[in-house]
Amino acid sequence: MNNEEMKGIIKAAYLTQLRHGPFTSEELQQNVDSTLPLNILHSADYFGKQTLYREVRYSLTAAARQMIKVVLAGGVYDVLHVGHLAALREARELGDALVVVVATDATVEMLKGKKPVLPEEDRLQLVEGLKPVDKAILGYEDVGFGFEQVLVDVMPDIVAFGYDQEKLEGIVSEIIDRRNLRISVVKLTRFGREKYASSTSLKRKLSEESK
Repeated sequence: MNNEEMKGIIKAAYLTQLRHGPFTSEELQQNVDSTLPLNILHSADYFGKQTLYREVRYSLTAAARQMIKVVLAGGVYDVLHVGHLAALREARELGDALVVVVATDATVEMLKGKKPVLPEEDRLQLVEGLKPVDKAILGYEDVGFGFEQVLVDVMPDIVAFGYDQEKLEGIVSEIIDRRNLRISVVKLTRFGREKYASSTSLKRKLSEESK
């Protein structure tokens, strides 16, 4: 097995256990190219092994986790547009796996004073379906607790922020500094407004045209 094949299995294992915990070989197989051998699961260097109710489950070791670079991005993603796609493509190029946290309806309403156009499950599925995204997860409704818990869940190597996420960047940077986490913060390129319409402008235009 070459290094790229190894990293492919490690990445699939990481995404399988994210918010799911230890996994079976069958669960991992669903997320791995069928041509890749899974005998790597027997290597104590890469996988921990436990038996629960006679079922063997595996989890990544710290050494294995270090073999891949995980990037975390996040947002509301209400009324998806090509600007979102451009930002996520850029974020994906920063590492081996891109995890995107989608704000819950409750969080959006609390922060913006109104509910999103699309419900959280719809927004989650739409983001999950974007090519650059390896996994999309819902955020937590408790904002004060949520940002910190997402970092604990994902344990990214890099957190990527959009040009208009200054407030969120400040909150997350404070958590990283306070907890002395080995996480880098990256600011994504600001896309040109003349090229990509924002979600807000698109919703405004749709509202005006519906009158």
